[in-house]
Amino acid sequence: MSEVSVRKCGVVLAMALLVLGTAADAWVWNPATGRWINEKNLPQPTAELQVEAARSLMEQGEYKRAIRETNKFDKYYLDSEWADDNQFLRGEINLRRGDYMEAANEFQQVITNYPDTDLYDTVIAKQYEIGDRFYALGEKRLNKRWTLFRGRPFKKAIEVYSLVIDNQPFQEAAAEAQYKVGLCHFTRDEYVEAAYEYQRVLEDYSGSEWVDDASHGLAMCYYEASLPPDYDQTRSKLAIDAIDEFKARFPEDERGEGLDAKRGEMREKIARQRLDTARFYEKRRRFTAARMYYEVVAEQFPDTAAATDAKLWLEQSVQQEQTAQP
Repeated sequence: MSEVSVRKCGVVLAMALLVLGTAADAWVWNPATGRWINEKNLPQPTAELQVEAARSLMEQGEYKRAIRETNKFDKYYLDSEWADDNQFLRGEINLRRGDYMEAANEFQQVITNYPDTDLYDTVIAKQYEIGDRFYALGEKRLNKRWTLFRGRPFKKAIEVYSLVIDNQPFQEAAAEAQYKVGLCHFTRDEYVEAAYEYQRVLEDYSGSEWVDDASHGLAMCYYEASLPPDYDQTRSKLAIDAIDEFKARFPEDERGEGLDAKRGEMREKIARQRLDTARFYEKRRRFTAARMYYEVVAEQFPDTAAATDAKLWLEQSVQQEQTAQP
């Protein structure tokens, strides 16, 4: 055998001994199964100890190893009474490592798979916490002009708050989440969607402490979604109605004063749209229709600038009729 061959055999033998030495530490013979078993894959003696082993790794910041231990629990102890605790722990691990959306989904699996769990209220609290974290992150990004996807955290907050609502439909605890869904849409400039969510607060949680905020938010949604006078003014009318409703229900709320100017602005838009319609008919020499719209502006919107123009036209029209009489 050549010297090169001898050296190669020596290297192979050394590697084999290294592997065997490592295997001796990691693998044990199980007479019951007649198979070699890797000790690293063995669970703790009991389900409770398995959960605590994963929790200990989480506390040490060993998040990947902690997740592996929860997976090991699923393999050996899934039918035990500690299964909901193990699933909840998966949510906590993801929350600790900053994977908030994954944490919310893992917490949701506690309720989905173990609806009678004692951890139900704790899961809801954790989901609230995650939703609030996403909302706070969204607010932080709003102050950074050039940040990409600034509205994405609000979208994720909506997803998490929606989980809370689905878990506790029509219950007092879900009222805040319902309001915050509307608030997130509003912050994303999704005013139609926000109005729908605020309306749900008023209808589904009418006795909650969030009704005044939702009522104010609804008025602001219609205001922000209103269109220029050249377009349909349904939203302007809805804004006026929502403002009136808010001020009637909450007369002591300081925010009502801030809505007065907005109400005037909406009335001006509607009056201007009616005035433009009157002028449209006037140009086509349909004076009866034109007069009707001028009168609507003058009588129903006397506090607007458009009413001044309408009144002037009506006065001039009367003078022309008198001059034309024999």
